[in-house]
Amino acid sequence: MENKKIILEGKNIKKHFGGVQALCGIDFDLYEGEILGIVGDNGAGKSTLIKILSGVYKKDDGEVYYYGDKVEINNPMDAKELGIETVYQDLALVDELDVPSNIFLGREATRLGKFGKAIGFMNYRKMYKQSEELISKLKANIPSLYSRVRYLSGGQRQAIALSKAVFWGKKIIILDEPTAALGVKESRNVMDLIKTLKEHNMSIIIISHNLQHVFNLVDRIMILRMGERVATVNAHETTADEVVSMITGAKVVEKV
Repeated sequence: MENKKIILEGKNIKKHFGGVQALCGIDFDLYEGEILGIVGDNGAGKSTLIKILSGVYKKDDGEVYYYGDKVEINNPMDAKELGIETVYQDLALVDELDVPSNIFLGREATRLGKFGKAIGFMNYRKMYKQSEELISKLKANIPSLYSRVRYLSGGQRQAIALSKAVFWGKKIIILDEPTAALGVKESRNVMDLIKTLKEHNMSIIIISHNLQHVFNLVDRIMILRMGERVATVNAHETTADEVVSMITGAKVVEKV
């Protein structure tokens, strides 16, 4: 991508589970302000790769670079310190809490400095105000921030999870099947929100089985098959049929 810096890069990333080689030396790169789609059949290695980048799994071999500097992501905190946030399919929201409480879950704003933090004296007004500004900035369709999450729709819940990732991630957001189990209208709303994230120069990695959504959102597509990267293609210079043929192994053509 012209005039864009590589923000995250992986070289020869390997991971095995017992006798199963889940990743067989994956190379990848992610640019600033880019949406990169990762596709492949079940067992291709998609989830394993993003869990390594999220710090859930520790790679067995290979190197990860952040703005050209070699880094180690050994746990989720390492990823968060690099500004990487991941939204999994389960969204990790608490149904009985409202929107601000979910956005700040585990990282609540407190009053009275260290003393307030020690005794859990939360600054709800600050959390509400920052959540309101964030939701407005991202144009997320949330009827009321006071609503408990259990009463919100699937698309609205996804919007909260994305908003939380943006607030804490700052640099890179990884999305695991962001439109799974959503209807047509809610999928469109979530995709619009993802496009808004790109407008704010967020770098985004998306795993999805829905190629229509992938082509609607991403700049490049990385195809994995049986733990190997078989191609990285420009989404505007290929077709869904060509991508499917690479997923199945009928065709392997390396493009950048």
